[in-house]
Amino acid sequence: MWWSRRSAFLGLLAVAGCGFTPVYAPDSTASTLRDAVQITAPETVEGYAMLQALRDRLGNAATPAYALTVTLDITEVAAATTTEGNTTRYTLPGEATYVLNNVAGITLTQGTVASFTSYSATGTTVATSTAQADARARLAQLLADQIVTRLSVADLTPQLTP
Repeated sequence: MWWSRRSAFLGLLAVAGCGFTPVYAPDSTASTLRDAVQITAPETVEGYAMLQALRDRLGNAATPAYALTVTLDITEVAAATTTEGNTTRYTLPGEATYVLNNVAGITLTQGTVASFTSYSATGTTVATSTAQADARARLAQLLADQIVTRLSVADLTPQLTP
C-alpha cells in the first residue's frame, strides 16, 4: 500500500521535473482557444456534425480572436463483397485539413488529420442508410477530436520567417 502511494508521488515528481503542464492550465493554448474561435466547416451533413463537435469542445465565440477553417474529404470504399459481387461492408476513410489564423489573418497552425469508420450494408435499405449516416457522423466526430487535440498542444506564436 505504501509502495503504490510512494511510486505515484515519485511519478508526479518526475513528470513535474520534465516541464509537464496540464493542457487546460491557465494561460495554456487550450484555455486560450476556449470561446475565442470562429469555426468555418463545409456546408454538408458531415461538416455540420464536425462544426457541432468543434463547438462543443472549443465553445462558441462571441468576439473571436481566432478563425478556424476546416475542409473535409470523405470517400466510401467497398470493404467486403459476397461471391455474387454484392457489397456487404463499406469503409469510410476521411481527412480533415484545418488552418487556424489570428484576427490579423496570420496562420498560427495548420495540418491534416485522418481516420476511418465503417458500416454494414447487409440489412434493409433503411438500416443501411441509417448505418451510413451514423458512420459519417462518427467520422466527423473522430476528426474533430483530433483537430482539437492538435490545437490544444500547438504553439500559437506567429512564425516569423527571415
